[in-house]
Amino acid sequence: MLYTIISEYDIFTKGEKPTQFMDIRNGKVEYTVSGKNKVIKSLFSTDPRLYLDKKYTPGTHLQ
Repeated sequence: MLYTIISEYDIFTKGEKPTQFMDIRNGKVEYTVSGKNKVIKSLFSTDPRLYLDKKYTPGTHLQ
């Protein structure tokens, strides 16, 4: 437990860029922007077929 006035976001992040979310059919994609590319970090969905779709694999560029 930390007793500090500094937010936990400032303490536990390593200079990472803030994430953004995009709505897709049956879920959401979490991504970061790297240059002109949107790089997928996570997929949130109740549809198991989306997790098998290679275009939503972490590290892939969104189109």
